[in-house]
Amino acid sequence: MKVKLQGSSPYLAKDQAKSDRATCFIGRGSARSSTHAYMLAWGALANKGEYTAQDVVFVSVEGNRGGRIPPNFHEIKKAAIAGVTFITDGQYDRNRNYNVGEREIAQFLVTECGYRETQDGEWKPN
Repeated sequence: MKVKLQGSSPYLAKDQAKSDRATCFIGRGSARSSTHAYMLAWGALANKGEYTAQDVVFVSVEGNRGGRIPPNFHEIKKAAIAGVTFITDGQYDRNRNYNVGEREIAQFLVTECGYRETQDGEWKPN
């Protein structure tokens, strides 16, 4: 499914490439964040609450900014229990100073969900 993301972020093309690989979306963000805009673009397929192993989930989270909303770990855990594939930022973008949320997600996938990064930015169950 192709969902056209909106925004003015210099990272929009990178995020659109992640979105293009996905069947659904997990993310929430403050009103002016890209994550919030992506959630709106995905509509009913954002934070949908029920997942299957066939789902490929594009995850977005706010970085280090004022009024930041943390990752939706509860929704990520639901998807992990179903055995989805997650699409996140790859190592280069994840390790930029701003991207604290992406590092939180990566750590959560490994320590709380039993996932491993099988390709740069692609996570599967162990």
